[in-house]
Amino acid sequence: MVIGISVGAAHVHAVLWWRDAIHWAGAAPYDDYASLGEVIARLASEAGAPVRRARVVLERDVVQLRSIVPAPPLKPAAMRRYVALEAPRLFRQNGAPLVTDGVRVAVTKDSAALWAGAAPEPLVRAVLAGCAQAGLALEGLGSAAEVLPRATSCAQSPIVFANGGTSEVLDVGQGGTWQSRLTRGTEHGEAPPLVAPLAALGAEAHHFAAAFGAAIALPRLTLLPVEARTAQERRGRRRMMRLFGIGAALWLAAASILVGRLAWIRQTATRSLGAAAPAVDSALVARRDLDLARATLGNVARAEEHRSRHLALLAAITQSLGDSTYLAAFQVTPDGVVRLSGYAPAAARVVAQLERLAMLRDVKMEGPVTREHVAGSTALKDMERDRFAIVARIEVQP
Repeated sequence: MVIGISVGAAHVHAVLWWRDAIHWAGAAPYDDYASLGEVIARLASEAGAPVRRARVVLERDVVQLRSIVPAPPLKPAAMRRYVALEAPRLFRQNGAPLVTDGVRVAVTKDSAALWAGAAPEPLVRAVLAGCAQAGLALEGLGSAAEVLPRATSCAQSPIVFANGGTSEVLDVGQGGTWQSRLTRGTEHGEAPPLVAPLAALGAEAHHFAAAFGAAIALPRLTLLPVEARTAQERRGRRRMMRLFGIGAALWLAAASILVGRLAWIRQTATRSLGAAAPAVDSALVARRDLDLARATLGNVARAEEHRSRHLALLAAITQSLGDSTYLAAFQVTPDGVVRLSGYAPAAARVVAQLERLAMLRDVKMEGPVTREHVAGSTALKDMERDRFAIVARIEVQP
């Protein structure tokens, strides 16, 4: 809930804005700066709700506005000091000290303007006193020209607002209002249509346009005395420090909760693993035994398979050879190579006999054939045989 206040040369208008609706609107005249504070405090008390925040704007008849195009290439702090130094040239003194400020406003994509404003210091101090008397925290004090476009649904520039016997012509760029011209008469254009919440006030709605705009948007110009601006910046820093402290405390609490939760999960998991350790060990032992048994059965099956094939091969070889031929050695390697050695009346006949076997291929002699005498014989002629060594490969059956 926030109250928007617009201060003119003789009247003060206020609007209570809450939950996207105007809940109260009021106006009161004042005679001088001394009574201005009392008027603001009285309007705040008449709002009918406890209000703690206020935004105040100064209408065109009490604030001076200037635009410099193009804007000088200065930083925001330097821009404010530049306006303060050039105040005698930019603004009329009127016998009272001025409170000044300046900001950079984008006019188009490639150009910008220096938007400067000045207000009498006694008027500003009266506004501060009235807010303090009403217990209101002043969020912003600027010019009404900056927030008036928020009170209308017109998107074209310039925008004309009637102000008594004069008209205020506002030029609005990409960054907002960048120029305000106060002209005599009211024949400079049609009044723009007002937004629905403001139009609901009826015939007096245009008088509350500035207060309504202040309630929904903060002005960019800060027309506060040096000490008030310093105090506001100090409060902002303290607020940031408090927020930082609260954030750090929340982060610390979240980290503590996370660490505690992880420790609890670790303890729970350790207890669960300890309780399940005997069962897990038994399962692992059973699985190792099962794997070993499965591997043993596989080896036995492979050995039986190879043994049966080798016995069938040996039977086929012995059946193909004659009775006068006998084997001294028989070997089958894992890669399917068969080696035979023995004695026969004619070694070439053995090769021919083995080539007729479908189980063998690439049958050939391995080394020279020698004629040997069989030991222990008495008839030399009958006991002479060819010693042969034959190599072949097992034919893989599809």
